[in-house]
Amino acid sequence: MKFFDRTILLINLGVILATFLAYLAPNIDPELTWTISFFGLFYPVLLIINVLFIFYWLFKKPKYLWPSVLCIALGWSQVKGFISFKDQKPETTDETISVMSYNISNASYGYDKRKKNRDIKKEAFIDFLKQYKETDIFCIQEVGDYAFDILKKTFPNHHLYYKEKGAVILSKHRFLNKGEVDFGTKTNSCLWADIKLSFDTIRVYSFHLQSNQISRDAEKLANQKELDQKQAWYDIKGMLRKFRNKHLQRSRQAEKIAAHIKKSPYKIIMGGDLNDPPQSYTYHVFSSLAKDTFRERGSGIGTTYAGRIPLLRIDYIFADNALEVSTFDIIKDHFSDHYSVVATIEWSDTDNDKTENAD
Repeated sequence: MKFFDRTILLINLGVILATFLAYLAPNIDPELTWTISFFGLFYPVLLIINVLFIFYWLFKKPKYLWPSVLCIALGWSQVKGFISFKDQKPETTDETISVMSYNISNASYGYDKRKKNRDIKKEAFIDFLKQYKETDIFCIQEVGDYAFDILKKTFPNHHLYYKEKGAVILSKHRFLNKGEVDFGTKTNSCLWADIKLSFDTIRVYSFHLQSNQISRDAEKLANQKELDQKQAWYDIKGMLRKFRNKHLQRSRQAEKIAAHIKKSPYKIIMGGDLNDPPQSYTYHVFSSLAKDTFRERGSGIGTTYAGRIPLLRIDYIFADNALEVSTFDIIKDHFSDHYSVVATIEWSDTDNDKTENAD
């Protein structure tokens, strides 16, 4: 075996090891060790590299492609968190509601220092949102005063719950109760509301968990024309420290929401920005309580983050395990650095009969 091929094989094995660590990430509390969660963040890249190695060995030395094939096969459930192959469900006669989750980045697209441009952009954003005015429930994140005014103007007939911490719940149906899962921060929050439907009552959560806040640091490092190795290493250590701290915060926030959900007297729906991929402990906390609607009815690659970091799926709608998911879509708009996600949730006839008997 030539030196070059041996080197490629060693790199291949290193990528496989990193991929297996990514598989472990959802099941390990970062309080025990946070470094494994870092591999989960880059799982989509590791998956693609494994596929490239398969093609490389297919034409070079086919017997060496099997380690990557086995690696992908053993982690197939993880693949389905990134790529879904499900079809939309045929139309049903059962009761359904539509749910949309959207981190709108305080409608930053619609803001411009020049009033004329600002008015044009604002109206374009409002026109986009109006396409979904018949949606039953919205879970919206990163809402400030500017975005809040837009939402009130766009959905004047919807019930609205907002506590000036970023998360919002909008509903065509009335609220029975509402409240907050308080994280003790000013920028991250989780609101909940019990919403009275014509055929049931549902508890809805809109959440925005702690972000990593490292994208600007990474961009600054990447754009340095003259790289000072000592300074670069110092910056990288700072980014890793920030990632560790923020990931620990997200984990505790997710556990707070989970504890609240377990006390819910109603079926639940959760929508929001998890700021973590499916290969993470925080995702594991949520997916152990409810169905990931992308896994149930998504089609294609599930990227929801439109920023500089590629292939991230960090925006979700989770539905109670007692409910069915009819449809799921990612709306790839340009009005935020996040894409909106939309799902149709279905109540079976059995569920409706139980509700009627309870009433």
